Amino acid sequence: LESSLLTQPWASVCFGESTFLAKACFGDTGYVLLISDLSSVWYESADVKVVGQRSKELNKRLTVHVSSFLHRLRNLMCPLLAEQPHTATSFSCQNTATSFSCQNTATSFSCQNTATSFSCHRVAGGLNLHVKSELSGLPFYWDFHCCPAPVEMV
Repeated sequence: LESSLLTQPWASVCFGESTFLAKACFGDTGYVLLISDLSSVWYESADVKVVGQRSKELNKRLTVHVSSFLHRLRNLMCPLLAEQPHTATSFSCQNTATSFSCQNTATSFSCQNTATSFSCHRVAGGLNLHVKSELSGLPFYWDFHCCPAPVEMV
């Protein structure tokens, strides 16, 4: 997945008033996400084990196979990164390191006729991207826990 990520184009995405460049690669065995604000670059790679564990922590009411979570994440992120809006998605960004906060949900994107929201939180040494949506009619949550990207990923 990491080698495939390097060949993906960067996409400009806005979370509130903050603009990022991002790219991702999703497969049957995990995903890789790379996101940058042009001064820092963050990265997360998650395999089936990580996805399974995190999905149980965040989605206690959902009992679906890990591949369903990966498929849902792909369906949520790929239209965003391809800049192909489908319905209404809201974005917000918070920078807790400097007490900066903005809540601008005017940007409109959507995924498969389901309201989806993304929020971005800068934390010490990293960046968390929170996703709220639905899967099989139940609330679906996901957190991308990004840490500084290794030099070879940039």
